[in-house]
Amino acid sequence: MLEHVKWFTDPFPTQYERLLSWPVALAFGLAVAAVGVAYWIQHNVPEPSAARAFERFARYGPLALGLHTGVALVVAAFAGLLFVPSLHVEDKGAIGGVILVMEAIAGVSILLGLATRAGAVVLAVLGVVAMEPFTFESILEQVPLLGIAIFLFLIGRGPLSFDRLRGVKPPIRGELVPDAALSFLRILMGFGIAFTALTEKLLNEPLAKSLLERYPQIALNRPVGLPDEAFIWLAGAIELTIGLVIVSGQITRPVMAAGAAIFTMTLFVFGWPELLGHLPLYGIMLLLFVAPNADTWQVRRALRPAA
Repeated sequence: MLEHVKWFTDPFPTQYERLLSWPVALAFGLAVAAVGVAYWIQHNVPEPSAARAFERFARYGPLALGLHTGVALVVAAFAGLLFVPSLHVEDKGAIGGVILVMEAIAGVSILLGLATRAGAVVLAVLGVVAMEPFTFESILEQVPLLGIAIFLFLIGRGPLSFDRLRGVKPPIRGELVPDAALSFLRILMGFGIAFTALTEKLLNEPLAKSLLERYPQIALNRPVGLPDEAFIWLAGAIELTIGLVIVSGQITRPVMAAGAAIFTMTLFVFGWPELLGHLPLYGIMLLLFVAPNADTWQVRRALRPAA
């Protein structure tokens, strides 16, 4: 798959008028059909009991999410980036400095689990602030980070955090909090993946083509004679499908495992910038793998808001 094309090639404008074209409609049709298949599997194929055993690690899910996200934010801030390799801040003037400071504060707070909920609020507000020097589209592509911010605000950073040592009380309590936190995290991650499938592939073929020219080793279609246009559509359709299946909440654990494998394979091509941009997503995938939902008492107990 041509993951996060904008990180590694020159930008091209997204062609939103292509939303009404038949190739994009066909991609949506296949994605909806895949959601139906995933629903059937979820309700007719029993999950192996060994998979449920991973839920014993659910209490460490917020820690893993916080470490992945905190490291990514701190490193990006010191590198002069907002979240990902394509969003350079050094040429944004005074507001660029504000963005980097906010990013570093949120990263340190989340990394240490110190005033985690305040750091989560800073992270959420940062997305709004950054829309002015960047674009609404570029920030919307990073919407999984909003899911992380909401999750950490509701749940906290877990038992291994300075907040726990300080006895910080969660602002919201209730039996529905774990389910709400996981749902926000899952839905916003899936939406972000689906939206990126549109803005970097299905609605922006020139952008994807430029990546294939710059990195011909990822053009797996060429040895078998498949046109670049068909390969780009296929990659976009697969990514769109993955995103919508994640949003649906069906077969979440297998999808997280498959997503982690795909993201890891691309590291061998794109190196550390790819790792930096994907660190928060790795944290989400790990958390949703061990706790795809709050249907069991074990997950609900593990993800009670940390105090």
